[in-house]
Amino acid sequence: MPGPVPDSVPEDPEGTRASCPPAPWRFRGKLWAGLLPLRRPLPVPGDLRPLVSPSLLAVGLVRYREGTLRYDELAIGPLVRRGRRAGLLVDRIWVDDAVSVRGGRDIWGLPKELAEFVWTDTGGRTAVRVADRDGPLAELVLGAGRPGLPGVPLPLPGFSGSPGRRLFVPGRLRGTLRPGTLTVTSWPERLPALERTTTRLAVAVDPFRMTVPGPMRR
Repeated sequence: MPGPVPDSVPEDPEGTRASCPPAPWRFRGKLWAGLLPLRRPLPVPGDLRPLVSPSLLAVGLVRYREGTLRYDELAIGPLVRRGRRAGLLVDRIWVDDAVSVRGGRDIWGLPKELAEFVWTDTGGRTAVRVADRDGPLAELVLGAGRPGLPGVPLPLPGFSGSPGRRLFVPGRLRGTLRPGTLTVTSWPERLPALERTTTRLAVAVDPFRMTVPGPMRR
């Protein structure tokens, strides 16, 4: 059963017109990303193809600390491709800022929802608890190894929308790439069922500079 609804989840802007900055959005911050094995394959829409096994769930945690807006974000979905384009199909995404929700929906067609993020840093590791109005979403422990080369350019592409109205977002960032760890300590039944709670592959980028341009329609 879901836990109690957090009192501090921001007000959902659905039904309002929270103003949002136009694209591109530019940020500085840190992120962690990894692949978690699932008990059952994720469904992939017919206009897309799996990039890796559909039994792997991509999970991304981002802290946008400076730039167009400041907020935290959790996104999950399969890695997919369409022709020569590849990226994350954003199946679910939560943020703690109402303006980000409105911009995500209106500009990029992202199914952003509001949530509360509670972060704890201990001994070089970062823990985060995420909850929305239906209760707890996830608890994760994140780690980052020693930095590699600074200023590494990295693509950050993604797909949103639906078949017939598919959007492609050619995001990009530049930052310090590190080996990462991502461990799930709590995961509700309403999310895809995990086979394991530790990632097969994880990275951290800390710090980064990111640009998210307007979407491209296909």
